[in-house]
Amino acid sequence: MLRRVLYSSKATAGLGMRDALDIIRVSYNRNSQAGLTGGLLFLDGYFYQVLEGVGGAVETCLSRISRDPRHAEIVTRRDERVSEPLFADDWMALRGIDDVEPEVLSAHGYEPGLPIERFGADQTLAFLLACFDKQLVEELAPTLATTRA
Repeated sequence: MLRRVLYSSKATAGLGMRDALDIIRVSYNRNSQAGLTGGLLFLDGYFYQVLEGVGGAVETCLSRISRDPRHAEIVTRRDERVSEPLFADDWMALRGIDDVEPEVLSAHGYEPGLPIERFGADQTLAFLLACFDKQLVEELAPTLATTRA
């Protein structure tokens, strides 16, 4: 079994897309060595990330993120055991505002920070997946429907 964690965090002031690209450059190498996959979405000063892999590797990565001064207000939105990764082919994919279709933002009622009071784990995951690949959302829809029931 794999562990999948979805978290959000607020980027420290002044952090931009160039900084997110630097994070990805380092993460790509570390994640490939540790067998981690996932996706990082950087929008309006917030990070939303899915990390997937064996439990120990995910925990080590989360520990590193919690000490990273570029992240504040880290909130775990979902932490689960899964049999298949959603980002099987991505050591760490990255999307920013220029990569996300405006229709995706409006369809999900996006607002910066995805306040937890309005965006539960299912909605946050569906939004993140829609920002990367709509097909993943369609494949996950039965699982999300079962989770909500």
